[in-house]
Amino acid sequence: MRHDEERPRTSGFLSDGTVPGHWTQVLGSMRANPFTHLSLDEVRAEAAHLLIVTPSPGVARACFGEMLDAFGDSVEIAVVDEVTPDHVPAGTWVFLPHRQDGWTELEDSSATLRAALVKENSSREASDKLVLMEYGINLWMWAEPPSSGGDPVCHAGELISWESAWALDTSEPPHHDFDSPVSASDPSAAILTAEPAASPRPPIYFGLPPILRQRRWES
Repeated sequence: MRHDEERPRTSGFLSDGTVPGHWTQVLGSMRANPFTHLSLDEVRAEAAHLLIVTPSPGVARACFGEMLDAFGDSVEIAVVDEVTPDHVPAGTWVFLPHRQDGWTELEDSSATLRAALVKENSSREASDKLVLMEYGINLWMWAEPPSSGGDPVCHAGELISWESAWALDTSEPPHHDFDSPVSASDPSAAILTAEPAASPRPPIYFGLPPILRQRRWES
């Protein structure tokens, strides 16, 4: 596990690297385990609304290509400063940038927004609550995978654990269209893999949605 002081620091989107090979095995293992993957149909059935909080459309495309292709306009994309807790609909699955991702400024703004959402969520009725999850924008560049005994980071005594991680099962063939939502001038739109893929970043999310938590309880 990496401690906070070992975490790489950056001021932006790391778009000039290739996906480390071990992430292929990490994703394959997660998608083979019923406790760590959801199908597109399960997301459709469980999430009343999908909100991706992102610093740019290019980052959203890089990290959520499969989801954007599958759900189209039903996925809302917003920058951190646009989101206010009282305007997030009941039952929304909110995807926030990881608070220990390595992108310094974004970590701070994401942590502030998450705190506000958690506070507002605590006053909601059970049926109206939000589901808060995080995704790594730069995290895959340095995080230690479970096969190495790693957690992404030990930050102020708080573990962001692989036990809460899950992946989208993309067995349903997605539609690949990299031109429409991303400007060619957006440097964060860089495609990092040689093979066609809906997301050039490994789509791993942290924070269990209720359906996966229930599945584990019942096992």
